[in-house]
Amino acid sequence: MKNNQFTLADIRNAVSAGVLSEEAFARLEDYLAKQSQESPETEKFTLFRGMNDIFIALGICALTIGWFVLWGLLANGLAFWIAPPLAMIAYVALAEYIAGKLKASLPSIAIMAALGATLMIYAVAIYMSLAGPAGQLSDLDTVIDFGQRSMNVLVFVAIIGFAFQLGFFLRYRLPVSFALIAAGLVGVFWSALMATFGPAAEPYIPYLITATGILLLALAIFIDSRDPKRINGWAECAFWLYVFGAPLTIHSIAATFEAAALAMIPVIIIAMVLSLILDRRSPIISGLIYVGYLLQSGFEGAAIDPSMTIVLVCFIVGGLVMAFGVGWQRARHVLLAPFENHPLRRYLPPS
Repeated sequence: MKNNQFTLADIRNAVSAGVLSEEAFARLEDYLAKQSQESPETEKFTLFRGMNDIFIALGICALTIGWFVLWGLLANGLAFWIAPPLAMIAYVALAEYIAGKLKASLPSIAIMAALGATLMIYAVAIYMSLAGPAGQLSDLDTVIDFGQRSMNVLVFVAIIGFAFQLGFFLRYRLPVSFALIAAGLVGVFWSALMATFGPAAEPYIPYLITATGILLLALAIFIDSRDPKRINGWAECAFWLYVFGAPLTIHSIAATFEAAALAMIPVIIIAMVLSLILDRRSPIISGLIYVGYLLQSGFEGAAIDPSMTIVLVCFIVGGLVMAFGVGWQRARHVLLAPFENHPLRRYLPPS
């Protein structure tokens, strides 16, 4: 028998395939962590398991590009209406094998995006043929243009998208779908609000975006608190909520205050501290983008050569990223050590 070396990622895949139980994996991980002097890595994320997943995802992307180009070439005839259901059946068959059997995350995301886009555009085409102006449906470009101009269609598409993500998650348990369900639910509310109030609601969009980001972050924190050791699949669902929620929150605040230093510096500090406490990198990554922006603004005000400004910003931001990456666990330990016996400490990952 060959002497293979297995990683925790390999064992996690065995759990996903049902070969090993979550409880057995948790005991093994705790045992291995005790053998190491370093704290265990709790922010686990497996987008792909190897080059084969990337290879399959690239193939799906190529097929999808070809499919949409083909659909765009079809005029308003019988083929225009028959081709999309056939394409959706093919995507579902692929999803059953790749997402259902292989449990390959990256190719599954590609299938989900292609299937969802096909379904929503086809739904708009049906809506346009029933409720739109007579004789205007001629090709795919006309359908997309109609969908962009009609607020009622926006509500319709948001509902379809939400229902699709919910079904995809319940069937395949793809973590990114969970975050998209939450985002889709908010999208339904947004589109209904815009359809009801129209242009009068536009001044409040930045505040709605901020509130949406905060809600996504709050949901992610709640999920993490239920499983601080992050030994089940919900931890990866929380990861995607952070990925969507942190940029929404920080970017919308920056847009509201025009990225003014007085507004952004406290936000960046809060993002950094929150990242360390929660052991999640997404908030700090979003904050570092604006660190670079503020540095660039400051250097430009000092009349430094533009090329040197880029060098200084890259060096400072790169140094901060490296410092946080190398000293992450140590920084968490120092930050949380005074609260080791606090009742809320049990809801946070180990440091």
